[in-house]
Amino acid sequence: MSSSSFSVSVDFPVFSLAFTADNQLVLGGGGGAGRSGVKNKLCCYKIDTRRKDLEEDASFEFSFDEDAPMCVDVHPKEPFVVVGVNSTAEDIKQGTNKNCRSFRIFEDKLQLEKAVKTLDSKQVEDYQRVARFSYDGSLIAAGTTDGKAHVLSYPGLEPLCTSALIDNDHVLDVDINLENEKLLCVLSKELKLVNLRNKKNIGKVIQTIPCSFKNMKCEFRAFRYGRGFTKDIGFAIVNDIVKKAAYIIKYDAFTFEQLKMVKVSSKPITAITLSSDGAILAFASADLSITVLDAMTLKTLTRIKEAHSFSITCIAISPDRQIIASGSADNTCRITTIPIQFSQSVSINPLHTLLLAIVVACMLLWLTTLVDIEPYLRPKTIIQETNIASDVMKTVEKEVIEQPTVVHSDL
Repeated sequence: MSSSSFSVSVDFPVFSLAFTADNQLVLGGGGGAGRSGVKNKLCCYKIDTRRKDLEEDASFEFSFDEDAPMCVDVHPKEPFVVVGVNSTAEDIKQGTNKNCRSFRIFEDKLQLEKAVKTLDSKQVEDYQRVARFSYDGSLIAAGTTDGKAHVLSYPGLEPLCTSALIDNDHVLDVDINLENEKLLCVLSKELKLVNLRNKKNIGKVIQTIPCSFKNMKCEFRAFRYGRGFTKDIGFAIVNDIVKKAAYIIKYDAFTFEQLKMVKVSSKPITAITLSSDGAILAFASADLSITVLDAMTLKTLTRIKEAHSFSITCIAISPDRQIIASGSADNTCRITTIPIQFSQSVSINPLHTLLLAIVVACMLLWLTTLVDIEPYLRPKTIIQETNIASDVMKTVEKEVIEQPTVVHSDL
C-alpha cells in the first residue's frame, strides 16, 4: 500500500516536534538568540490531510534574547509538553538558566507551568539537546551538551538524579526503560546504563556498551526501548563515519546482548522515532529521505525520497500510527500518511511472471507426451453413456406395456 505525503511551510526552522495523545502536532524552533526577524516559537497544530495543511491552534513566542526550543516531548496521556530552551545569555553566565520548561496545552494557547535548571554549564553554546518522557509519563529524562543526564519527576519537575557521563561531549539521546528502572544514555562512543531503581545508587552507571564493531569506525546516534510488539528489544542507531552508512542494532532490552545488526541506509541517520505500539520504526537520513521499517523484522515498508531540501532534524509517529511528521531547518514540516496495515506481498517483475507461465505450460505439455490420459477418461465416459441408454430403453418398454388395448368394431 502506498503512502501519501505533503510539505507545509512554517515561519521558523524546525528543530523538534512531537505528537499529543489526540494526534495534534507540536513544533519547536526558531532563529536563536539575537537573530532578528526569525521568531523562537512553540506551536500546536491540527493536521488537515484532506486540505494538506497545518491549522495552528496555539503558540508561545520566546523572547529574541532567549534561544530557540531545541527539543520537545509530549506527555503520553496528558496535555503537557516539556521543552528544552535556553534563557538569556546573561542568565546562562550567572548560572540561573532555567532551560527545562513545561507547558500546558489549551485549545487556544500554550501556558508556561514550570521552569527548572538542567544545564550547569555557563557557556552560551551549551544547551539541552534531548527531553524524553518515560512510557507511563511519570519521569522526564534530559540530556545536555555538557555531557550530563538528568531525571526529573512529573509534574513537579523535581530532580531525582544527575549523572556526569562525559567531559566535552554531547549526550546525544536518552530513553527510560518500561519499568522505570534504567536510563539509557547515548554518547558517540558508548551507551551507558544508569540506575534508577536503587535509591542508594541512583544516578550511577551500571553498564557500558562500547561502539566497537569489526571493520567499522562508527558512532552511536540514538536509542529507543521497544514497547508493545517489541517490548523485549532495544534499538540502537550506529553510523559508519568512514563509509557513511547506517545500521540498526537490536539488543536484548534486559541483558543488552546483541541480537541482530542490519544495514538500513547508505547514508548516516539524523533522526529516529518508534511508534507507540512498537510496531513501526522510522528514520531520516543525510540524503534527505525518510524510511519506514517493520520494527520486528527491520524490513523496509516504504520510503520517501527528497522529503526536505535541508537536513532533517526531527521525526515522530502519531499515536494512532497513521501519520509521520518530520521537521527541517529549511522551515518546513512534512506530513506523510501511512496505512494501518502495510501489504506484505512481494512485487514481481511481469517478465518473471511470463517466464514462469511458459515454464509451467512446457512442463504440462511434456507430461502429456509421457502419459496417455485417454484410458483414464474413457471408462468413465462409456459407463455414463451405457447408463443413459439403459434408462431410455426402460422408459420405452414401460410406455409400451402401459399402452391401453383398443378393440375395433369392424374386426
